[in-house]
Parts: sequence; structure tokens; C-alpha cells
Amino acid sequence: MKKQFLGVMVGSLLLSGCSLGGVPVSLTGNQNTTTSSETDAFATKSTPGSLWKTDDSGKTFAVKSQIDAKSSITKADILSIAYHPTKSGTIYVGTVDSGIFKTENGGDQWTPIVFPPKRIYSFILDKNDPDNRMFASGMVGEWGKIFRTDDGGATWRDVYTEPGQKIPITALAQHFRERNIIFAGTAGGTVVKSIDSGETWANVGNKINGTVSDITFDSSKSLVTYLLVFGQKVYYSSDGGVQWIDWEVQKQKEIADLQDRASRAFSKENKNEGENLQNQATDLSKRSQENMMPRGIVSIASDPSESGVLYAGTNAGLFRSADFGKYWEEINIIESAKKFPIRSIAINPQNSNEIVFVAGKAFYKSIDGGATWMTAGLNVDRGVSFVTYDPFDPKYLFIGLRNFK
Repeated sequence: MKKQFLGVMVGSLLLSGCSLGGVPVSLTGNQNTTTSSETDAFATKSTPGSLWKTDDSGKTFAVKSQIDAKSSITKADILSIAYHPTKSGTIYVGTVDSGIFKTENGGDQWTPIVFPPKRIYSFILDKNDPDNRMFASGMVGEWGKIFRTDDGGATWRDVYTEPGQKIPITALAQHFRERNIIFAGTAGGTVVKSIDSGETWANVGNKINGTVSDITFDSSKSLVTYLLVFGQKVYYSSDGGVQWIDWEVQKQKEIADLQDRASRAFSKENKNEGENLQNQATDLSKRSQENMMPRGIVSIASDPSESGVLYAGTNAGLFRSADFGKYWEEINIIESAKKFPIRSIAINPQNSNEIVFVAGKAFYKSIDGGATWMTAGLNVDRGVSFVTYDPFDPKYLFIGLRNFK
């Protein structure tokens, strides 16, 4: 697929920093007690602000965007967050239609970076050159494009154009080890891959039906890649996207193969082998029914420490797989959380037993692998789009907000 270029020159940037303020919200665990400060926080209308941060592992949260109606980041719908790989406190956030923002002090001040298209669909910071290079996707007319900047956002050029009209590029992901590898997925189910930092692209894998909303990678097996079709299912690849496997289809093939082998064994009057194969098929069919992939998946997270462990947030619960997404078990979360989509999940990069997620306007945290949960209501004015750990110090977490229509 040929690369295409658009010489987009962005004029002088408005680099005025944003001063910040915050209102703490306390983590109450599973108790019903509240302090007077908590009561005050929840008694008034929601606190404005697009980004919230905790510096005590989730006990309290404070707004980390200017509380000012004129501040673009205050009202911005936050899409994603990216941490500088070597500079603690340097963080970028991509918004839906307010450009990109950067902080160099952990969120106390933000400076805007202009992105030419009005709407951003996906955004990543290139960890090969994090001071200068970013990728973002947007629409120009009716064409979905991927743009790249090599000078920190002063100028942008398009490095990929989706050939189908009115099809946005809805997911971008850079491999965290093989950093020249970048994946992109579209609202039409197409997946493309670059192995040269976005200079050239090629289609990978079989056609997928639905909107590709996330692409993530296994903690240790470099070729293992997961692809989320929003509101539907997760696809698995063991070969870097050459083939996308639907585990539910694959399991049915395995059952049919065992049944076929059993039938052939019986026809050869090999009763013991036939019965053994038939029992295997029965057991596999039973397990497939009991531990099938959940429906309505809206978010995924790969465990950063344990290979093969994958989490899925759905419209009605949280699930975990320990075998690359083949079989799943439901995690016993707070029942009321199941009434809202689990839009984001994060696992502590230093402790796989610590899991957090957001649902509705609440934050949930477990320190024992999901056996018990602490909860915090968030005094926010929109839905939560993501929750993420700071890779330098996991006592810091960020939460981003956006309107979901």
C-alpha cells in the first residue's frame, strides 16, 4: 500500500500553560461511612475538569485540568493518554476535538499542541523519539488518514490514507518492545501494520467485521497480538497479525475434529481410542460453553507481567482469561457496577494482583486479584474514558473524561 503525504503546516502554537486546581474525592472501600469533606464534595454539582489524578493509589482524586470555563482542556473530551518512556512527569493526552496537550510536571501545567483535522480518532506517542514524534488519525474531507509529526507538533504530514471513503482509523498501537511496529485499525474492520515507524503500511490478517477500537500485546510473547472489535469480541493472533483467530470458531473446529477422529476410530473398531476421543470432545464442548468469551466487550487490558493473561470489560461485567483469550472466567465485581459499561481496565505494572477499572462515574480497585473491591464515587461531569497507571510510580493514576453519545 503506497504511502501518501499531505504537507500540513501548523502555524505558531498557543503554548500558554494551564494552571490547575483540584477537589479531592475519598476512597470509601465497601463501607458506607463518609467524612464531612466527602459530603461537601458530593453535595454540590459535579466538578468541571477533563483529567483527574490520584497520588495515593486511589484514596483521593484531584482535578488536573484548569477549573476555568475558558480552558479548552477543562471541557475537552479526553481520548487517550501517553507517557514519555524516560521522563517521569512528561505526559501527553489526545482529545476528541481539542487537539493534543502536553505536561512536563505530572499534570500541574498543560500546553496545547494543534492537530490539523478537527476530530482525533486515535493518538499515540512514538517511544522511539518521544520528544518529537507522534501519530494521530483524523478525517480530511471524507478520507480517514494517519498523520505523523517529527517536530513535536509544529508540522504534520499524512503517512496513510484509508482508501474507502468515510471510514475513520479508530485504533493506533505501537508495540512496546518492537517499537518500529505500529498497528492501525479502522471502523470498517481493516487492520494495517507498519514495520518502519509509519513510513510504509501493509494490510495484515483476515477481514474483521466491526469497528476495531483497541489493539494490545502480550507481556512477553512479541508476536501475540489482541484486537478488540468494539461491543463484540476479541481476536487473537500468534503471528503478529498475519491471522486473526476467533477463539469461539476455533474451539468449534477443535470439537468437530475430535468427533471426526472418534468416528473414524469407531469405524476401525478401535473402541478405546474412539471413546477417549469422544470424551475429549464432550469435555471440550462443556468447557467451551461454561467458559466462553463474554459478549459485548468494550475494553481490554493485557497483564503487563503475566503472559497470556487478558482482561475484558463488557456492558455487564469484568472477565479474565489466562490462556490468551481462549477461555474466560467472570470476576466477582460489585453487582451495581454491572449496570454500566466497563470502559477501561488497568493492571498495576509492578503487581498483577492490583486491578482497577471504571464504570459509570465510579472507580473500582482490587489488591487481591479481584476477590474484593474498594470503590470511589467520582464527582465528575462526564463519563470516564480511561484509567491508567503511571509507569514510573503506580501510586499515581490518571482518569480521563469524555462525553459518550
